[in-house]
Amino acid sequence: MTETSASELTKLFDGRFRTMLDTDWSSWRDAYVQQVRTVQEADEKTWSHPKFQQILWDDPSVSSIGPGQSVTLVSAYNDRSLAAVLFQARGSIEGLPLDQRGAALDDLYQSVLTQVHPRYTPRRPKARLARMLAAMFPGDVTCLMDAPRVWAAQRLLGAQRLSGDFMAQHPSIKAKLRDALGRASDVVGEVEQSMFAWFLWEEFANTPDKGAVATQTTDRRANAVPAFSLLPANAQRRSLACVKDNVPLLMAMVREAEQGINREDLVGIILGEATQLNASSAGNMISQAMGGLGLLRLEGSTYRPTERGQEMLTASEPTNVLRGPLIGRVFGMGHLLRMVQREPAKLRPIDISTRLKDLVPTWTSTQPGSYIFAWAKIAGLVQVEEGPGGGRVSLTEDGEDYAAALPDDFEERWIIEPQEDAAVEQPAATPELQPQSRGQTPSYGPDDIIADGCFMERDAVVAAVELLRRKKNLILQGPPGTGKTWLAKRLGFALLGARDPERLTAVQFQPSLSYEDFVRGWRPDGAGGLQLADGVLLDAVSAARAEPTRPFVIVIEEINRGNPAQILGEMLTLIEDSKRSPAEALRLTYPRTVGERVHVPENLYIIGTMNLADRSLALVDLALRRRFAFISLKPSLNKAWRSWTTGMGCSPEIVDGIAARLGALNDAITDDRTLGEQFQVGHSFVTPLAAPGPADEDWRDWFIETVDAEVGPLLREYWYDRPDEAENHISKLLAGL
Repeated sequence: MTETSASELTKLFDGRFRTMLDTDWSSWRDAYVQQVRTVQEADEKTWSHPKFQQILWDDPSVSSIGPGQSVTLVSAYNDRSLAAVLFQARGSIEGLPLDQRGAALDDLYQSVLTQVHPRYTPRRPKARLARMLAAMFPGDVTCLMDAPRVWAAQRLLGAQRLSGDFMAQHPSIKAKLRDALGRASDVVGEVEQSMFAWFLWEEFANTPDKGAVATQTTDRRANAVPAFSLLPANAQRRSLACVKDNVPLLMAMVREAEQGINREDLVGIILGEATQLNASSAGNMISQAMGGLGLLRLEGSTYRPTERGQEMLTASEPTNVLRGPLIGRVFGMGHLLRMVQREPAKLRPIDISTRLKDLVPTWTSTQPGSYIFAWAKIAGLVQVEEGPGGGRVSLTEDGEDYAAALPDDFEERWIIEPQEDAAVEQPAATPELQPQSRGQTPSYGPDDIIADGCFMERDAVVAAVELLRRKKNLILQGPPGTGKTWLAKRLGFALLGARDPERLTAVQFQPSLSYEDFVRGWRPDGAGGLQLADGVLLDAVSAARAEPTRPFVIVIEEINRGNPAQILGEMLTLIEDSKRSPAEALRLTYPRTVGERVHVPENLYIIGTMNLADRSLALVDLALRRRFAFISLKPSLNKAWRSWTTGMGCSPEIVDGIAARLGALNDAITDDRTLGEQFQVGHSFVTPLAAPGPADEDWRDWFIETVDAEVGPLLREYWYDRPDEAENHISKLLAGL
């Protein structure tokens, strides 16, 4: 959707729009004009009468009410002070500069909502009030009744962005229309220009997703029904992963893509904004921003924002923009709204996650459902009300509106049959987040770890799995490049007995990570307040407790980059293998109820990785020793590594040369008194994931590039105070190539 020029607007107004006015919209225009005249011509005595107040609030001539038609204000009709406020406001902004008119409308809108809610109505009558203001201020307010449509029309017109929420933007839209079409000479002209704003939105901004099922009413009059495209069930995504500060991260991605950005740079932006993610998880975020939420599109090799992405940047509340795609594109979100609509303030989050799990044949845990619930909270569709026995879920006002807008037969039509699921396109998610079917997930064990490229002896791999099973907490420590993270996830899968990403969650510790991030803390609720939110650890605890017969695994990368005592708090005690019972349950730092006590279940396992060569990391093994077992990994340029590399097509001579050069380097590092064996260079640096080419020259070039781009910078960091020493060892690695 590009900005429309003045000449194009005039052509549209005098052409297709005029035809609509003379045919389909003639009765709407006549009723709209009559309502404006009624409101403008009423004297103070008439205005203050309850019957006139009923007309002011309830008459649908300007627009239909939409899903909020049950919001009534009968008791407010007799409020003379409120009537006086509205009467005095009529005509009060004439002659003011544009920005002041916008600010005055925004203040009036918010002030009146505060006066009537909750005094006269349990829900804020937003659409009714917007419709009333359109009749009170025909020269400044259009018939666009909600924020998403206002932002879209403003962007389409290239209208000036004013300070304030969506109501403040109406005068800028009307001003832009006057600039293109000329000043209206009477009420009829003002009404037609207001209706033209709706016409533009419907013609150019209301673009359904490809393949979407029609859910909108056939009545093309302005309304307040939330606009969203509802894809068929088998075309919807199976949940979206949810990370800390998800919305600011998406905003950063879209903002950086405005001028075009390639994948490598976009991954860098993601990792800079969300330091807890790795490159693989960054790919998952890109997939979600594209297919899941429709915020980015790919032109060749360049990512750019979609219209929805641009709208997210301009909206005063970006989460408003996410509601439509979440409900229309993510399977289970609409079902969640219907569940809570039927049983308000009765269901717990875990109840909802469990019910959602039963809707998808391939979901084997409640984790996808918990992600859906987290997104519903982020988008302001649901809220958790604290009470006895834990928090209960209810719909917000916006959640009520979207639930009401779903088709009556939604739950009957939007179902997934087991045989359909194999053909459904799954999001390009990271392995630890992408759901798989229990029936389609192959078994996984120590032999599979060896087959994947582990160079340890089989007995050592079996012993590691059994140690994890017995101790429940395990840390893999070693120099860089020894495959700690790679092995940690595969040990987790071996413990699960299957490569089941739904039951394995990977996170990364960092110095700024806190207890509030990882366990539980207060976070913004999207409505100017705070809500108590569980972190990754308690989410995993809930999932494990919900399925006590199945194991779950958390992988914590770089566990010594954070302060475990600070991050884990009382959970540092609860994860001990001897404390895994309800009898050992403790009160958390931020309890949900006075009597809440938490314990870590027996079926939750934790695997950490620890880089011993990072000078910036504190020694934390003493604090963790009682809770974790430790396995030390070393560079493995052994027979298994040689067999793997030659199997990729590398000649034995080159393999021997690489092993000899790296072996000599590691001997020198071990003998250096300022370093030691914990600074050795691991085999991962020289283990190719794919053959660089068929010829020996291709393999030599690959090794040279690896030294230049990866090993060399590491050595310069090791010998930062002796640069000649680093360059000497780099030269030895490359000598004769």
